[in-house]
Amino acid sequence: MKKLLLCLTFCIFAFSAIVVVGNESPSIVLFNGTVVTMVAEEEFHEAIAIAGNRILAVGSDSEILALAGSETELIDLLGAAVYPGFIDPHTHLLNDSWNKGLSPVDTQKLALRYGVTSAANMYTSPDLVETYIRMANRGDMRVRFSLYLIYNTSCGDVLGHWYTGYDPLVELAPRLRIGGVKIFSETSVCGDEFIGISFTPELNASLSPGGLEWYGGNRPLFLQAELADVIRTVSEYGFPVAIHAIGDGGVQLSLDALEEALNGGPNDLRHTILHNLFIRDDLLTRYADLGIIAAVESMSSCFADFYRDLLPDQYKHIVRRWADLVATGAHVTADSDWPWSAEEAISPLFRLQALMSPINHSQSYGDWEPCGLLPEDQLLTAWQGLRMMTIEAATMLHRDHELGTIEPGKLADLVLLSMDPLHTDVDQLTKIEVLLTMVDGVIEYQRRAIDDP
Repeated sequence: MKKLLLCLTFCIFAFSAIVVVGNESPSIVLFNGTVVTMVAEEEFHEAIAIAGNRILAVGSDSEILALAGSETELIDLLGAAVYPGFIDPHTHLLNDSWNKGLSPVDTQKLALRYGVTSAANMYTSPDLVETYIRMANRGDMRVRFSLYLIYNTSCGDVLGHWYTGYDPLVELAPRLRIGGVKIFSETSVCGDEFIGISFTPELNASLSPGGLEWYGGNRPLFLQAELADVIRTVSEYGFPVAIHAIGDGGVQLSLDALEEALNGGPNDLRHTILHNLFIRDDLLTRYADLGIIAAVESMSSCFADFYRDLLPDQYKHIVRRWADLVATGAHVTADSDWPWSAEEAISPLFRLQALMSPINHSQSYGDWEPCGLLPEDQLLTAWQGLRMMTIEAATMLHRDHELGTIEPGKLADLVLLSMDPLHTDVDQLTKIEVLLTMVDGVIEYQRRAIDDP
């Protein structure tokens, strides 16, 4: 009989939505809303309890409110949606803030306004690391940052293994850690004009005259064995790599070198390829086969049209294959590369719309009009896009154990939205307001009082 009662008690607890970590009273309770955990597509709750900088519990209003103590701050959500804070795993918010006439502190304010709680700064030189450590120690990191230290510059100049002076994947200062090492497999913006997308000889031979004029002479910066050796050395020190690769030449080189460096082993360090704009059929399944993470940007139909126009008919489909990548089972995360992107791309909701809609919604590309349509078979669902900006991004940054979903024990990085993007028409996604952004259980941005009209 005693065993039966224990079993019944356990079953009742397991059926309940609430899971509590620890015995402390919550410091904040958010209730009367829709808590979207991003764990499973149909998993929703009404309320969430926060203790300090951690999520204490999620569940129904009655369950969570019962946890509140006399000092607990109660916030009535009035039906608003709570999501994990958005994570942007490829930005230049810190190092290129000057591009927008802003300071690194100002660009963080902008990111928080759009619900971004964590980001990777994907170009960090030796002098900048120390600058950002000083910023963090002053309390100027309001967004949680992972720094990627550059092995070579966007012009191809090699800095070498200077990154070994730092420890990877541990906090250097409040809200600041080293995320990995950035490698350019092909040149990028260099000076005022040079953008060195590289194509394989086979594809290069079939580029349009405009494509040949722009990109015909560009080649990857490494031989396969050279890049594989760099990846092995970086890996031995415990650093993930993020490889810049746009053209099919850069993508193929990166995949080949990663396969050689891994030598049949698992991708435990979660090495990543950035951009991945031109993916041939024979390259598509290799990401999942090798366990390589693909980080991609939302792109307007105008920009995709421009790149497709460089290619003959038989290759036009290799541009912007985001749905094809997701379908292979590969880990795919959606980033902004901001400010090297559309002005609006700082907003995850704008980027979600660009992943889901065939038409151009960007005012930044107005000069490129008229634009064609993105292929319908490359559009993603809201669930897929939101996962790419939350838990998939956290996975790339080795933070999925503490970020990316709303679960007890995880860090209280949250965003409060006026409407639930999972149940909002695609044309209305950018009309959703970010009401509140929270990092470490601290409200870092609040548009207005939640109950204001």
